[in-house]
Amino acid sequence: MVVKEFIEARSQLQGQIQQLTGSYDGYVWSQWFSKNGPDILAILAAVLGASLIASEVNKGTIFFLLSKPVSRDRVLLTKYLVSVLILLGVSLLSGVAILVASAMVGHPQNVGGVLISTILLWLGMLFVLGLALLFSVLFHDVLRPLIFSLLFTLLLSIPGLISNATLNAWNLTFYWSSFAAYQGTMFPLKALLICLVAALVPVLLAIPLFRKQAY
Repeated sequence: MVVKEFIEARSQLQGQIQQLTGSYDGYVWSQWFSKNGPDILAILAAVLGASLIASEVNKGTIFFLLSKPVSRDRVLLTKYLVSVLILLGVSLLSGVAILVASAMVGHPQNVGGVLISTILLWLGMLFVLGLALLFSVLFHDVLRPLIFSLLFTLLLSIPGLISNATLNAWNLTFYWSSFAAYQGTMFPLKALLICLVAALVPVLLAIPLFRKQAY
């Protein structure tokens, strides 16, 4: 009886999904990789990045860190890489959850597509993390780096509000997800390279600034 109710409930859910999106694949991609995933992970990235240096300054522990016999570059990059790994772990867990949940409801997803989409989203989030790190070096409180990194990311997504292919090319968030890549019909090399370069730029700016900061 329980099994029968579960099957009926699953069928109803699948029917609603198909009515809304036309396909289960499209629904999963649109809900996580195109919408909720970037929003949730961007906030997490901003929180992690904003606290990397500014929180140490607030607590006064920055002097202890800088007194160690290691370079400032190493201090900064070590803290940054820990946050990078945290974001990677959360991103991979979300990908695994999608694969498991989809298999349970009878719609197994393309493993390669989920993996490449997860990596693409993770690289996109590294831009937000790097941006928050940059502001964390510039400001001595956590709130401003958090707000400014999210606002700057939001501003970059404004061209995407207009349905125009030319404007989308200048919308960084446009490259964070690709339905064709999720389906496994295209390898998003251009998007991966753009996201990688975008992730590196704020970090490369933060390193020399951190060297010159007087605390």
